[in-house]
Amino acid sequence: MNKIYSDSVLYAYSVLENLIDQYDGTIMKKALGSIDDYSPAIVQCEAIIRLSYQKQLIIDLYLKVEEILKKFDESEMMHFEYKYFKRKPRSFFTGFDATSRKYFRKQVSLSKRFSDLLEKSGITDEVFEKDYLLIDFFKDLTERVKEKEEKSIKNTAKKKAA
Repeated sequence: MNKIYSDSVLYAYSVLENLIDQYDGTIMKKALGSIDDYSPAIVQCEAIIRLSYQKQLIIDLYLKVEEILKKFDESEMMHFEYKYFKRKPRSFFTGFDATSRKYFRKQVSLSKRFSDLLEKSGITDEVFEKDYLLIDFFKDLTERVKEKEEKSIKNTAKKKAA
Protein backbone atom coordinates (compact mmCIF):
# COMPACT_ATOMS: atom_id res chain seq x y z
CA MET A 1 0.00 0.00 0.00
CA ASN A 2 1.07 3.56 -0.67
CA LYS A 3 3.12 4.92 2.27
CA ILE A 4 1.21 8.21 2.29
CA TYR A 5 -2.11 6.35 2.63
CA SER A 6 -0.94 3.99 5.37
CA ASP A 7 0.67 6.86 7.29
CA SER A 8 -2.59 8.80 6.96
CA VAL A 9 -4.45 5.85 8.48
CA LEU A 10 -1.96 5.71 11.36
CA TYR A 11 -2.25 9.44 12.05
CA ALA A 12 -6.06 9.16 11.90
CA TYR A 13 -6.31 6.13 14.16
CA SER A 14 -6.25 8.01 17.47
CA VAL A 15 -9.19 10.23 16.46
CA LEU A 16 -11.38 7.74 14.59
CA GLU A 17 -13.69 7.11 17.56
CA ASN A 18 -14.32 10.86 17.88
CA LEU A 19 -14.88 11.10 14.14
CA ILE A 20 -17.49 8.32 14.33
CA ASP A 21 -19.25 10.20 17.15
CA GLN A 22 -19.24 13.37 15.03
CA TYR A 23 -20.87 11.45 12.20
CA ASP A 24 -23.56 10.23 14.60
CA GLY A 25 -24.30 13.81 15.60
CA THR A 26 -24.33 15.08 12.03
CA ILE A 27 -26.61 12.28 10.86
CA MET A 28 -29.00 12.92 13.75
CA LYS A 29 -29.07 16.67 13.05
CA LYS A 30 -29.77 16.05 9.36
CA ALA A 31 -32.58 13.64 10.18
CA LEU A 32 -34.18 15.85 12.83
CA GLY A 33 -33.63 19.00 10.78
CA SER A 34 -35.34 17.54 7.77
CA ILE A 35 -38.67 18.83 9.05
CA ASP A 36 -37.47 22.39 8.43
CA ASP A 37 -35.62 21.56 5.21
CA TYR A 38 -37.69 22.22 2.11
CA SER A 39 -35.34 20.52 -0.32
CA PRO A 40 -36.69 17.35 -1.99
CA ALA A 41 -36.94 14.38 0.38
CA ILE A 42 -34.83 12.25 -1.95
CA VAL A 43 -31.95 14.75 -1.70
CA GLN A 44 -32.19 14.71 2.09
CA CYS A 45 -32.29 10.90 2.17
CA GLU A 46 -29.30 10.62 -0.14
CA ALA A 47 -27.29 12.97 2.11
CA ILE A 48 -28.12 10.90 5.19
CA ILE A 49 -27.32 7.66 3.37
CA ARG A 50 -23.99 9.07 2.14
CA LEU A 51 -23.04 10.15 5.68
CA SER A 52 -24.10 6.77 7.07
CA TYR A 53 -22.01 4.99 4.45
CA GLN A 54 -18.97 7.13 5.26
CA LYS A 55 -19.46 6.44 8.96
CA GLN A 56 -19.56 2.70 8.27
CA LEU A 57 -16.35 2.94 6.23
CA ILE A 58 -14.65 4.65 9.17
CA ILE A 59 -15.93 2.02 11.60
CA ASP A 60 -14.64 -0.75 9.33
CA LEU A 61 -11.25 0.95 9.07
CA TYR A 62 -11.06 1.43 12.83
CA LEU A 63 -11.81 -2.24 13.48
CA LYS A 64 -9.25 -3.39 10.91
CA VAL A 65 -6.56 -1.12 12.37
CA GLU A 66 -7.38 -2.41 15.87
CA GLU A 67 -6.84 -5.99 14.69
CA ILE A 68 -3.62 -5.10 12.88
CA LEU A 69 -2.16 -3.25 15.87
CA LYS A 70 -2.71 -6.31 18.06
CA LYS A 71 0.03 -7.98 16.00
CA PHE A 72 2.66 -5.53 17.25
CA ASP A 73 4.42 -5.89 20.59
CA GLU A 74 4.64 -3.26 23.33
CA SER A 75 7.93 -1.71 22.17
CA GLU A 76 6.67 -1.50 18.60
CA MET A 77 3.47 0.15 19.82
CA MET A 78 5.62 2.69 21.63
CA HIS A 79 7.07 3.68 18.25
CA PHE A 80 3.57 4.12 16.82
CA GLU A 81 2.47 6.07 19.87
CA TYR A 82 5.48 8.38 19.63
CA LYS A 83 5.26 9.13 15.91
CA TYR A 84 1.59 8.83 15.01
CA PHE A 85 -0.87 8.64 17.88
CA LYS A 86 0.54 11.27 20.24
CA ARG A 87 -1.89 10.35 23.02
CA LYS A 88 0.73 10.12 25.77
CA PRO A 89 2.48 13.01 27.54
CA ARG A 90 6.14 13.69 26.77
CA SER A 91 7.11 12.35 30.19
CA PHE A 92 5.93 8.90 29.06
CA PHE A 93 8.77 8.81 26.53
CA THR A 94 11.56 9.62 28.97
CA GLY A 95 14.50 7.46 27.98
CA PHE A 96 12.95 6.59 24.63
CA ASP A 97 15.56 6.93 21.89
CA ALA A 98 13.95 8.87 19.06
CA THR A 99 17.04 10.26 17.39
CA SER A 100 19.32 7.35 16.51
CA ARG A 101 19.57 5.63 13.15
CA LYS A 102 18.18 2.51 14.82
CA TYR A 103 14.98 4.40 15.74
CA PHE A 104 14.46 5.67 12.18
CA ARG A 105 15.13 2.27 10.66
CA LYS A 106 12.66 0.71 13.10
CA GLN A 107 10.01 3.33 12.18
CA VAL A 108 10.46 2.58 8.47
CA SER A 109 10.24 -1.15 9.14
CA LEU A 110 7.11 -0.83 11.31
CA SER A 111 5.42 1.49 8.83
CA LYS A 112 6.09 -0.97 6.00
CA ARG A 113 4.80 -3.91 8.04
CA PHE A 114 1.65 -1.99 9.00
CA SER A 115 1.13 -1.00 5.37
CA ASP A 116 1.42 -4.62 4.23
CA LEU A 117 -1.00 -5.83 6.90
CA LEU A 118 -3.46 -3.06 6.04
CA GLU A 119 -3.39 -4.09 2.40
CA LYS A 120 -3.90 -7.76 3.34
CA SER A 121 -6.95 -6.69 5.38
CA GLY A 122 -8.53 -5.29 2.22
CA ILE A 123 -7.60 -1.60 2.46
CA THR A 124 -5.69 -1.35 -0.81
CA ASP A 125 -4.67 1.80 -2.66
CA GLU A 126 -7.72 1.42 -4.90
CA VAL A 127 -10.10 1.07 -1.93
CA PHE A 128 -8.52 4.02 -0.13
CA GLU A 129 -8.77 6.21 -3.23
CA LYS A 130 -12.30 5.09 -4.11
CA ASP A 131 -13.81 5.26 -0.62
CA TYR A 132 -11.71 7.12 1.90
CA LEU A 133 -10.39 9.99 -0.20
CA LEU A 134 -14.01 11.01 -0.80
CA ILE A 135 -14.29 11.75 2.93
CA ASP A 136 -13.07 15.29 3.60
CA PHE A 137 -11.22 14.28 6.77
CA PHE A 138 -9.07 11.71 4.95
CA LYS A 139 -8.63 13.90 1.89
CA ASP A 140 -7.25 16.77 4.02
CA LEU A 141 -5.16 14.50 6.24
CA THR A 142 -3.63 12.70 3.27
CA GLU A 143 -2.71 16.03 1.71
CA ARG A 144 -0.98 17.14 4.93
CA VAL A 145 0.89 13.83 5.19
CA LYS A 146 1.99 14.15 1.58
CA GLU A 147 3.30 17.69 2.21
CA LYS A 148 5.13 16.51 5.32
CA GLU A 149 6.72 13.64 3.37
CA GLU A 150 7.82 15.98 0.57
CA LYS A 151 9.37 18.35 3.13
CA SER A 152 11.19 15.45 4.75
CA ILE A 153 12.58 14.31 1.39
CA LYS A 154 13.78 17.86 0.60
CA ASN A 155 15.46 18.15 4.03
CA THR A 156 17.17 14.79 3.57
CA ALA A 157 18.43 15.84 0.12
CA LYS A 158 19.80 19.10 1.56
CA LYS A 159 21.65 17.25 4.33
CA LYS A 160 23.19 14.81 1.83
CA ALA A 161 24.27 17.70 -0.41
CA ALA A 162 25.98 19.49 2.49
